Amino acid sequence: MERHKDRLKSLTRWIGVGVAMGLLVALLDPTGKPFSGWLAYTFLGAVGVLALWGAWRWIGGPNALVAAVAVAVILRLFVGLGLRAGLPALGYPDSEPHQAGYFYLDAYRRDLDAWRLAQLSVPLTDAFSDQAESDQYGGLLFASGLIYRTLSPSEHRPMLPVVMNAIVGGLAVLFTWGFVKLSFSSKPGMFAAWGVAVYPEAVLLGASQMREPLLIGLLAGMLYGYARYRNGDGKIGIAIIIAAAGISLAVSPPYALLMLAVVLVGLVWEVQGRHKAQWVGVALVVVLGLLALSLTVGAWQKVTAGSSPNPLALVGAWISDGARFELFKLERGSGWVQLLFDRTPEWANIPMATGNGLVQPFFPATLMDSTSLPLPRAIGIARGLGWFLLLPFLVYVPFAALRGAGWRSLQTYLTLVVWIVMIGASYRLAGDQWDNPRARAVFLAPQMALAGWAWYHAREVKSPWLLRSGVLVGVASLLFIQWYAGRYYQTPRLSLFKTVGVLAVFAVVFLVGAVVLDVVRARREARLTTDAPEV
Repeated sequence: MERHKDRLKSLTRWIGVGVAMGLLVALLDPTGKPFSGWLAYTFLGAVGVLALWGAWRWIGGPNALVAAVAVAVILRLFVGLGLRAGLPALGYPDSEPHQAGYFYLDAYRRDLDAWRLAQLSVPLTDAFSDQAESDQYGGLLFASGLIYRTLSPSEHRPMLPVVMNAIVGGLAVLFTWGFVKLSFSSKPGMFAAWGVAVYPEAVLLGASQMREPLLIGLLAGMLYGYARYRNGDGKIGIAIIIAAAGISLAVSPPYALLMLAVVLVGLVWEVQGRHKAQWVGVALVVVLGLLALSLTVGAWQKVTAGSSPNPLALVGAWISDGARFELFKLERGSGWVQLLFDRTPEWANIPMATGNGLVQPFFPATLMDSTSLPLPRAIGIARGLGWFLLLPFLVYVPFAALRGAGWRSLQTYLTLVVWIVMIGASYRLAGDQWDNPRARAVFLAPQMALAGWAWYHAREVKSPWLLRSGVLVGVASLLFIQWYAGRYYQTPRLSLFKTVGVLAVFAVVFLVGAVVLDVVRARREARLTTDAPEV
């Protein structure tokens, strides 16, 4: 009885927080009069916080995890409010989305289409059958239209979908913690949870009317289901995977297909043979994967005139033709890229563009860019800094996973997944600094899971290589900062080729020196151990 009362008190407090959050958003929302949308915001806030409370209790999260969830939700809401209020005055005056309070063009178009759909006397399911150009899959269009039609039919309130995305951001924090805690331990889980909560790219996406925040949360949920399965809780694990995959199908069939492939290959890679497989559940996951493939092909055929009905041919054309088009845009849009391509063999263009994509958003460029307005520049600096802080962990983890956990381990598998996605996105999008990081951010949960594991593994085994990875990224940043400073502020600088050459020489000398130092230390320790007297 006492336990029931405590649970009821906890639930009441959480719902109260949700109502207060909704009232605050209603007060600060620049749309209409202050508090005019209080009922819509408080209802959505209360329902969202109730979902967070239920997920927190279900996964057995500690009280300390609540702080990460709260920060995730609050950051996304306040950044969203700041963009709504600040972009019309501080954004680009010739940008229609900025003047309307949207950071992304996709968010602007999709949200307007959702509002128009909500105003029409047609079923909301038309979002799936008559896909708008802004959302060829229809899932987010349907969800936003449902929110507008039920909660705000008389006033277009773009912050309502942002509230939804902020709540999903909190769920992503919870499920990431649950996945890492079950797979590794609670300490890396907390590291990963905070990473998902504050990672700038995820915060910016979650503060906008974008589909990526939903996919980040859904992948985190699928990975949590995978962790439940690998730990012997097969039925619940498969049920979670199927539920998350079903929602993903509506949001983005291509990503649903990719995420299901990650789970299925993981079952073969790491889980197979540990316990009796739930074959019915696995079969359902396979069926969902085939459905995702079918929906993906159907959606792409609608936007690709004269495309082949062969799924493999269509996917291959989407990858190769898209990569060539993005490469053309990259070369046309950057003078120094044109110069670089002119001085290198043609076969090297795509590898260089792919490598360029792996470092986007490029922190030195955003830091030194004097041509951007202050608000877009600040956003670019935050995005670049977030990626450059995460990058050393992702550089270090392949070697740590192979040496510390083995090639059939979950760490190694996640490393392969993350790097294949990163390289694939960079190749397909030819180093684009917007779509490429967005595609990469969908896999934020496994990225932060690896970062958390790498941090604690390096401390446990006293490995200097995580710090050394950070030094390499830091020196590279400093070298390119001097190059971009010269470009934008006419300070003395090395040429681009000399800058790259200095970086290459430093990297070789630094890495060789580090290996030699480790060998000398190992031999010294071995000699001391051999010479020690027996007791």
